[in-house]
Amino acid sequence: MGKIPQLVVKGDLLPEVWEASIINLWDEGIDSSKESYKVEEKKDAIKEASMLMVVRKPFKQPMVHMGYEGIMSLNEYVDDVIRGTKDYLIGSVYDYTYHKQLFEFEVGQTQIDQIGQLVKKLKESSFSNRAQAITWMPWKHYDVDGPPCLQRIWCKVIGGELEMHTHWRSRDAYHAAFANMFAFIHLQKFIADKLRVKVGQYVDHSDSY
Repeated sequence: MGKIPQLVVKGDLLPEVWEASIINLWDEGIDSSKESYKVEEKKDAIKEASMLMVVRKPFKQPMVHMGYEGIMSLNEYVDDVIRGTKDYLIGSVYDYTYHKQLFEFEVGQTQIDQIGQLVKKLKESSFSNRAQAITWMPWKHYDVDGPPCLQRIWCKVIGGELEMHTHWRSRDAYHAAFANMFAFIHLQKFIADKLRVKVGQYVDHSDSY
């Protein structure tokens, strides 16, 4: 099997970067395995690499790749992440939503608006390197069937532009990564608007892609 390849893709537009990541994964990824989401299976065979993707102009059109199979549900997913339109399904359909983890992170009886805190930090100190939000709950997520793939987002204002980095433990490169990136670039725009700055570079890192 060997070591996990460390791949890097850079480009101006989201669709071109995602497409290049799929090609690079297929060409340079290793045959590997992961824990399965299927009850009857213990593991799934996968093509695997660590992937760093840099989108220099994330909000520049075209933002949509016509080869992505979930193209009709992209805006719905954006609403899910930013507005929490599917939070009511937690516990019945989902173990979590990113909106819940980022805007209403639960610690005991306390809910923390991490995005609100992130915005507050950057309003106070746009140069801060402490503006981040996390999703992983070690007291909970080792024992659920579907723990969050996103682990952390980090933001900083550079030259009047908001740069966002997202860090993922794993994700499905073909079925999930494009929608994730599309939605989180819109979250980047949401935060940038709060700060009254432009959308800057988007950086996306997956340990297992």
